[in-house]
Amino acid sequence: MTLHGRPRGKIARALGLNVFGNPKYDRLLERKPHGPGRAPKARSRKRSDFAVQLLEKQKLRYTYGFGEKQFRRFVEEALTAPGSTGDALLVALESTLANAVWRSGWAASRLAARQLVVHGHVLVDGRRADRPSMRVRPGANLELRGTQDLATRARAAIERRGPAPAWLERGEDGLEARVVSRPAPADAAFPGAVQLVVEYYAR
Repeated sequence: MTLHGRPRGKIARALGLNVFGNPKYDRLLERKPHGPGRAPKARSRKRSDFAVQLLEKQKLRYTYGFGEKQFRRFVEEALTAPGSTGDALLVALESTLANAVWRSGWAASRLAARQLVVHGHVLVDGRRADRPSMRVRPGANLELRGTQDLATRARAAIERRGPAPAWLERGEDGLEARVVSRPAPADAAFPGAVQLVVEYYAR
């Protein structure tokens, strides 16, 4: 499968990180830990500062599934926010609707959560929302709507994922959730250096 026109397996190998959540990419990285197009025993070259910044930027962008143009808008907004730009960027990304759907446990990955949103299966305060990048604010109520099969799959996903994070409160039936607070930067659990992402765009 592809993301923004690139095979996901090649993206994971280029980043050296499974940003998609699917265990098959962990297995792929175990089999092929080297980047695509490189011989397995090729000597690693020292990356330039620019290359390191670019790698961290790509890790974060692909983790949340945004194209370059849309991701840049998140960064530009974070650059004007008070306090730490990196923290502001992580909070903004965590606050997107697609991420909130994933954090609610209704989908196995952020990409699957994006599909739920795009196909109109998610209501925000009773209204259908179909923009994955939409921000959800404290007090917003989310609801998953769809077929019985969709509900069954969502509940199975919840069982696998476990509790929702502290900033989300899942309803008794599992298919409703409330945003009780803003996510904290630490909630992103980004396995990279967000400051290098900021430096990449601040060049």
